[in-house]
Amino acid sequence: MNLRTTRMLAGAAAFALLGALSACAPKAEEPAPPPPPPVPSELRIGISPDYPPLALKKDGKLQGIEVDLGNKLADELKVRVKFVELKWEDLIPALRGGRIDVIMSGMSVTEDRRRLVSFTQPFLHVGQMALIRKADQKKFREEGALDRPKVRIGFHNDTTGEAFVRDTMKKAKLVGFASIDKGIAALRRKKIDVFVHDAPTIWRITGGFGSKEKQLAGRFELLTDEALAWAVRTEDGELRERLSAALARWKADGQLDRVLDRWIPVRKETVPLR
Repeated sequence: MNLRTTRMLAGAAAFALLGALSACAPKAEEPAPPPPPPVPSELRIGISPDYPPLALKKDGKLQGIEVDLGNKLADELKVRVKFVELKWEDLIPALRGGRIDVIMSGMSVTEDRRRLVSFTQPFLHVGQMALIRKADQKKFREEGALDRPKVRIGFHNDTTGEAFVRDTMKKAKLVGFASIDKGIAALRRKKIDVFVHDAPTIWRITGGFGSKEKQLAGRFELLTDEALAWAVRTEDGELRERLSAALARWKADGQLDRVLDRWIPVRKETVPLR
């Protein structure tokens, strides 16, 4: 064996030994993901009090299902609760911008909203319904009677009601309104023939919450199936789980039903359209 060969073999052996030592060396651990943000000691609840009986303001005081449930969270989570009044269209931007911690304002779960926020488990299943004048009940009794060329259908702008009528009502004339009250007022004045909105609105006007309605009637078939839930930021997983756990306990022990029955006692009479 010549000197050159000896040097080559020695180099190869040293390289092999270096590789073996590298294989035995412990690998550097990947950094652990940051822990989820803690549940705040003060829970800022965003609410738009223009959707009775879910959220309303009477005599300067916030009331409704969401208010009752929000106040229950103070004891359930051992936190302070602060309601922050906002316009409906400002709720999600305020949540994502850190000005509030949770939205409790009768918000339906939709795929578009899921891209922006994270929802708890639902606390109520509702759907869109049609509010009509009592004098027109016979006219709108048949299935398909809503979507006709001469029928004027009103809806509240930027809601799931608007999405539903725009997707399904291809023949009727569609009319948007800035608020629920403006849409209902137009129905009373015969400016529209139908007002489509969430079931709780129709329940409130026609049968519950101390209603003494004489002019309007509900068409008590659910046009859609929607879940109402609370929204938190996508990174606030711990808060979402604690809120969902509270709802699960309230459902199990009857507390949730007692709050719902107080505000919408006729909800169990509703049947799906299809």
